[in-house]
Amino acid sequence: MAGRAASTIRSQAEDDEGRQPLYAAPALEKGLDILELLSRQEAGLTRRDIAERLGRSVSEVFRMIEVLARRGYIVQDGDSYVMGMMLFALAHEQPPMKRLLKEALPRMDALAKATGQSCHMTMLNGPRQVVVAQVDPPAAMGFAVKIGAVLPLVKSASGRVLLAFHDAEEADRLMLLAEPQATAAERAAMRRTVAKVRAQGFAFMPSKQFSGLVAISCPVFDLRGRAIAALTVPYVKRLDEPDSVSDEEVRATLAEAAAALTARVGGSVPAHGQATTRSSKRSIPA
Repeated sequence: MAGRAASTIRSQAEDDEGRQPLYAAPALEKGLDILELLSRQEAGLTRRDIAERLGRSVSEVFRMIEVLARRGYIVQDGDSYVMGMMLFALAHEQPPMKRLLKEALPRMDALAKATGQSCHMTMLNGPRQVVVAQVDPPAAMGFAVKIGAVLPLVKSASGRVLLAFHDAEEADRLMLLAEPQATAAERAAMRRTVAKVRAQGFAFMPSKQFSGLVAISCPVFDLRGRAIAALTVPYVKRLDEPDSVSDEEVRATLAEAAAALTARVGGSVPAHGQATTRSSKRSIPA
């Protein structure tokens, strides 16, 4: 009887807990609001700026700002505050991320040397993507993307790769978040573009920001065959080197590098995600 009564009480307690509203943590929410606000700013904000934009008083955010600065999450620059590198560092300390970067960087270095171009790797961050690794071109001049840069999702080769090899329903939701003003026709065009990338296994497109630049991107897969990252080469043809590597050679070498990286992190390439490497003479070591 005692055991049955205890079981009944425990069951009722669990039901009550399931019906309880979400717990509130006002101090934590204020701190997160500050971090989210500063993450969207190119320039710093003063205490008063932060308070006004969050609809709070300066006294409400003062202690939060001081603690966040002391812990390295934000950095004081004169009278203003900017995002620190603590969140970036914490994200890279996660075992899966750490392993991915460890395996990616030597292969990215080899890719840059083989093609004469820079390369970078991006990962999803909500309806955008962030550059988590980057290698400069071996020559004194070239085009490169900064590490930590936040890039558009739908309008970039790497973003299209990440969407193409993602859960279809979630990818559609991310496209709507990334382009909330898009018409029904524009959304349909986005889906066709992503479907084409999925069918061919890579993205190859002229840059929408820079004349003469071609973005070439291939997926890096996880165990379930989803893109955990996009490996990308922003290709620029050298006018003073007629024998420089062609964009097609770069694409083949990039596909080899992405496949080798997928294998090293234990990923699985889905049948529809195999980008052909053809006869690249600039192989990347496995």
